[in-house]
Amino acid sequence: MKRGYGMGETEKEMKKPVSSNARQAISKRILVAEDNKSIQTVVSRFLDFMGFEVALAGNGVEALSLFMAKPFDLVLTDLEMPIMDGWSLTHCIKERSPNTPVVLMTGGDRETVWKKVERGPVDSVIFKPFRVEDLQRTVQGALAFREGGHGSVGVGQGGWSDENKVSFMRAANHLG
Repeated sequence: MKRGYGMGETEKEMKKPVSSNARQAISKRILVAEDNKSIQTVVSRFLDFMGFEVALAGNGVEALSLFMAKPFDLVLTDLEMPIMDGWSLTHCIKERSPNTPVVLMTGGDRETVWKKVERGPVDSVIFKPFRVEDLQRTVQGALAFREGGHGSVGVGQGGWSDENKVSFMRAANHLG
């Protein structure tokens, strides 16, 4: 029987891939910047189910304010939002915390987005509509990549190299 998870997943299908990983997420904080309330709800509930602490913002200004108040392990941001878009938010976050992974969620044209992302500060992209398994893989990959010897978050420390960023983006999005 289908349940109202918003992405066509059954309860059993949704629980199966994440149940063994929920404990790994303890104390990880994720900021979700998304102006679409339906997507915001689905993403936040899924991340909460995975065991993450989730903070929500409806635009880039709200997200930046939350980020400045308390550090996050990962930021998921929509590309097109009112007041401050995802590109601007990403630049502001990376200026303050270069090692905090930022994942762009977008329904934009893939080719156009990839061209902008390859040389920009975004660490990964997940294209809408996406499956919860893709969200899980992207989130876990971004957090694992960050923890894999890239140091703690702090102003003035180097971010991901362009080569590592492109490798991660392609792996996370099944392109390479």
